Amino acid sequence: MVTSVRRPRRLWPWTVSGSVLVVLAAALLLVAWFLPGSPDGFYRSPASLDDAAAGTVLRVEPFTTGIPPDAEAWRVLYASRDEFDRPIAVSGLIITPTTPADGPRPIITVGHGTTGVDVACAPSLSVRPLSSLPGVEQALAAGWTVAATDYPGLGTRGPHPYLIGETTAHAVLDAARAASSVTGEAPPDVAVWGFSQGAHAALFAGALARDYAPELPVRGVVAFAPPTDLAAIIEANQGTTLGTMLVVSTAVAWSEAREDLELTDVVNDDSIEAARSLAAQCLASPELPIAAIRSIQLRDEVATLGSDGTAAWSDILAANSPSERLQVPTLILQGAADPIMDPQIVGRYAEARCEEGDPIELRLVPAAEHFTLVARTADDAAAWTTDRFAGRAAASSC
Repeated sequence: MVTSVRRPRRLWPWTVSGSVLVVLAAALLLVAWFLPGSPDGFYRSPASLDDAAAGTVLRVEPFTTGIPPDAEAWRVLYASRDEFDRPIAVSGLIITPTTPADGPRPIITVGHGTTGVDVACAPSLSVRPLSSLPGVEQALAAGWTVAATDYPGLGTRGPHPYLIGETTAHAVLDAARAASSVTGEAPPDVAVWGFSQGAHAALFAGALARDYAPELPVRGVVAFAPPTDLAAIIEANQGTTLGTMLVVSTAVAWSEAREDLELTDVVNDDSIEAARSLAAQCLASPELPIAAIRSIQLRDEVATLGSDGTAAWSDILAANSPSERLQVPTLILQGAADPIMDPQIVGRYAEARCEEGDPIELRLVPAAEHFTLVARTADDAAAWTTDRFAGRAAASSC
């Protein structure tokens, strides 16, 4: 239990400075959408997944909400594996251009930015499903198919494994497998793109792709503003309203997913009900102002990372900070003015990858902040990916 609460070192890496709710809401509207309701029977997992290979399509149906007129899309339920190699069902979207193609289309498999940890927070449940997906417009314009996972526990039964690298990377890679099945085409090339939470999953996918999905021709990874050293990012962002909002949501999700984690290690006993209520909110939903107020009320009810009760949480943060060798060329696009994902922390990750001899390029974008980065660099991501698909050598920051 939390018996003495100090000013917390936040367990969540996505925070913004300031406490003015109007400013907070305005920033989040850049990735906003409104959720129509709870998941229906489409998202229900089959009784048994034991015989379903990773990437197997379990259910598929046409999808039109928020899809550009020159594209067609499907909502899909597919099989994947969690970090313990257990079979799970994951939902997502497959989107492809309607323009003619000379042959099978490459696939961009996309990891979305944080949408929340509740089951209703899946992009495929939104009336604006593409708003949290980086670079979809550019990918479709290039003639590529987009595979967009919801991640486990969003849409499908939770809990959502927020920032659990291996599980979310599997979901991203298996979405590409599912896209190949839905379109009936074996892709000549695959790339992984991800923003923030999705960039974290993308870096893990870049390390795992050849072993987990060796048949996928993954040519490169583009990571927009990735969380790298999770504990360092948390420390850099401590004491903010959104930080409390999201650390509480994460603590609820992780404590439900792991037997070795207790929510009372992070949140005071008398605030547990309020914490669970806060975790039920989706980011940028109409209830965001209410969630922000609840976050302010809970700000002093969260324990400090590094205290005796949070040791197990610290271990998981360390285990899920990407550090494995990258198996494919990787481009990191990072805003130099990002107040959420510290460029110096991201830079240290790139330096560590260079020291290991990994193929990595870090581009710092002057004046770009967290929520403006994708709009400013999506064309660069498409151009870089075009070069990888053409077999051209990738530049290096090393």
